Amino acid sequence: MISFILNGENKAVENSDITLLEYLRGVACLKGTKNGCNKAQCGACTVIVDGKAKRSCVLKIDKCAGAKIETIEGLAKDGKLHPLQEAFIKTGAVQCGFCSPGMIMAAKALLDVQLDPSEEEIKEALKFNLCRCTGYIAIIEAVQLAAAVMRGAAEFPAVASGMVGTSVVRNDVLKKALGEPVYTDDFDLEGQLYGQVVYTEYPYAKVLKIDTSAAKKAEGVQLVITAADIPGKKTFGLLSCNQPVMIAEGEHACYIGDSVACVIADTKAQAIVAAKLVKVEYEVKVGVFDAPTMALPESKAFLEKGKIISHTKVRRGDVNKAFAEADVIVEGDYYVPFIEHAYMEPEAAVSCYLDGKLTVYTGCQGVGEFVVNIADCLAIPRAEMHVIGREAGGGFGGKEECTVHIHAALATKILQRPVKIVMTREESLKVSTKRHAENLHYKMAAKKDGTITAIESTAIVDTGAYDSLGLPVVFRSGVVAAGPYQVENAHTDSIGYYTNNPPGGAFRGFGSSQATVAAEIHIDRLAEALKMDPYTIREKNALAPGKQSITGQTIGDDCGYPETIAVVKKRMSELADTYKPSGANKRIGFGIASSYKNVGLGTGLQDNAGAIVELTANGQLRILHGAFEIGQGCNTIMAQIAAETTKIPYAAWLVLMNDSEICPEGGETTASRQTFVTGNAVKFAAADFAIKLKKALKEIYGLEKAHMNFELLGVRDDLSGKLFSWQEIAKKAFDKGLSLNAAYDYTPPATVRLPENNTPPEGHNPKDYDIHIAYCYATHGVIIEADEQTGEYKVLHVVASHDAGKVINPMAFKGQVEGGVVMGIGYGVSEEYALNQGVPITTDLGKCRIPKIADTPKIDVINVERTAPEGPYGAKGMGELPINPPAPAISNALFNALGVRLTHFPITKEKVVSALAVKNA
Repeated sequence: MISFILNGENKAVENSDITLLEYLRGVACLKGTKNGCNKAQCGACTVIVDGKAKRSCVLKIDKCAGAKIETIEGLAKDGKLHPLQEAFIKTGAVQCGFCSPGMIMAAKALLDVQLDPSEEEIKEALKFNLCRCTGYIAIIEAVQLAAAVMRGAAEFPAVASGMVGTSVVRNDVLKKALGEPVYTDDFDLEGQLYGQVVYTEYPYAKVLKIDTSAAKKAEGVQLVITAADIPGKKTFGLLSCNQPVMIAEGEHACYIGDSVACVIADTKAQAIVAAKLVKVEYEVKVGVFDAPTMALPESKAFLEKGKIISHTKVRRGDVNKAFAEADVIVEGDYYVPFIEHAYMEPEAAVSCYLDGKLTVYTGCQGVGEFVVNIADCLAIPRAEMHVIGREAGGGFGGKEECTVHIHAALATKILQRPVKIVMTREESLKVSTKRHAENLHYKMAAKKDGTITAIESTAIVDTGAYDSLGLPVVFRSGVVAAGPYQVENAHTDSIGYYTNNPPGGAFRGFGSSQATVAAEIHIDRLAEALKMDPYTIREKNALAPGKQSITGQTIGDDCGYPETIAVVKKRMSELADTYKPSGANKRIGFGIASSYKNVGLGTGLQDNAGAIVELTANGQLRILHGAFEIGQGCNTIMAQIAAETTKIPYAAWLVLMNDSEICPEGGETTASRQTFVTGNAVKFAAADFAIKLKKALKEIYGLEKAHMNFELLGVRDDLSGKLFSWQEIAKKAFDKGLSLNAAYDYTPPATVRLPENNTPPEGHNPKDYDIHIAYCYATHGVIIEADEQTGEYKVLHVVASHDAGKVINPMAFKGQVEGGVVMGIGYGVSEEYALNQGVPITTDLGKCRIPKIADTPKIDVINVERTAPEGPYGAKGMGELPINPPAPAISNALFNALGVRLTHFPITKEKVVSALAVKNA
């Protein structure tokens, strides 16, 4: 027996061959300690052992004999939060929350011995803990605040009102800071079985035979499924539905993440063992592993799909004439690689029967498409399919479509038992969609005064083996190719090619990120050729109200892009003398970049969302909606909008999201759309609810509107001072047959498909060119220090100015910008999902090279508020945009510091050294 003290209680365990993490989650049922990688690379499993922060996923339980172990569940005492938990909540340091328990425990180990830590000491203590959402700034602030409170030097700030425009505490973070079960893998069902998917061994091969006989005989195995067991549609997908659920005998596996079978067993360990017994015979084929090769005329068609997924063309003006008359022409090539989402929570699904319906629990980005895909594959009516959204531990676009969900549901349908499948980090990296790799060629022309007169560009997009969301990503790279500038003559082509790489899918920025890299470096090169300041050329050509984008869309009065340039220019000027080289070979560099991003799906697509606002029979004020919470804070935003509309306090509202049985459809959490579309649905539903409520109060109590005061616990009559509880109001209303339920389905302003000719004729109707309802805008300034001998460099400071319309929650806005900035730094400096002939080189989370807390620069978040008339209280949305400017701004800053232009990403120190060698040759 191995004995130890766990959160103050004596514990003992016999099995010495398990890790502490396995004990905590599987035996002690303490789900607050998370498994994000199982390789000590993410820190989500951090606990305190004998006063020191330890990553429990690699700590064997026999090493804990006699130890004192503390987990997140042991922090709150007598109903009172630990100061770190309260600080994380009140500074916005909890977004998706998957990393938060590990962060808090690592921080506690520090504060237990040092109550006045420096920022560097905090970064050192948290250096093994990864966060993909926050950018670490709020986490550092939380630790500093908690330390100050604990030593009596500060108090926690008062709670904001929760109305629109206030930094209210998010309504989903308390349970995350406490380590309560909220994610899919935190829940187990009685009689639950476990699944293990078997994946192909080759990126391109014909499957000749699948032998499951040995696996079926293995200990604990209940079922082995293959494509032959799928009763309905054999493929799934968000648009084209051309990705096989499993590869059948005689079919081709087209990338390394294709599955061929799935083993269902009594335990996870048994399923893993049996999966290795599935034998597959292949005929290996010669694949194509980069889009430029596929683009060659001699490249053969990629199976039945052909070579090209889509081709987006922008045709505006006469580029040939513009180039012939130009004073300056600049031409260049750019490359951006595949990128892994690296959300902290790996994909998971739990399936069962609930009230007679086949039900799947999962953390995704919208349950509607999951209902469609699973039901169609299982050949059951969609009305008999139920998908319930759990909290998602990050998404960034990567959880929009099925991975193991159909496998789990099929097993449940066959066995009539609950099934859980949780992907390992290695499986997630192999299977999940990626940010598209792109090769971009740009040519721009300008007059001597800096007016950009023409752009000609080509984006060769690697969409991988299947469609996923490649078509709209290809589209986005084409329509924003010129950046947020008015250019009268444009000829852009964006072409997506199939390869045998992992499918390219939705990723924060969604095709605008790749185009921004090329456009913003190219704008700087144009300014250099004109001997013009990088700010000036942007100011001169900036999109502004009344100007037209290259697609012909007239920009609305809500455009604040010019202001973002001015704000960054002013702040960077103030910082100019702040940073000095730290050594003889060091150089300071300043760079800027801008970007813009659509709000909503646009292009004539259905983009509506629904909401229900109600007072239930038991007196609960509820908002039901379909926007998925993936860490961005949408549940909080919806409650704030309802509070502002009804004047009922924010804290009174319970928000429920993404349950296909009870919540209205809200579409995918994508395209920076949910604040706009679901926010409007909530606003209009709340307004209708408020009218019904006031009528009911008059009918029941005779209250007049002028004397109704809405409070957390009910409605107070100002004349008598009496408080009528929500429970009492609900009972009396229901007794009288009065409805206190309001539903609204919001459809945003109409948009159109991209016109073939993007030069609007004189007297045209501007609405005929509105491919999107609105845009958000950004400019970032970056300050770096670079070593001209070693090529090493570091981002020191970022000034990030954004126009996102009216900001509903400033703290959430700040967190989204900071998180996006740091993710954008990773895109520029280090991140790449690397492959060798379709086989991943990036095989674990550490090899993704996402930024760590030590990589976090100072970040100034500056809001430029230009309200959108159609948005809820003037809000637009901006969850994606902050990722776009940092990477090209870093390249521009390196040129400013060292005189070398880096255009092949990520920009590693080795690439900088090579560029310096060429320059100095």
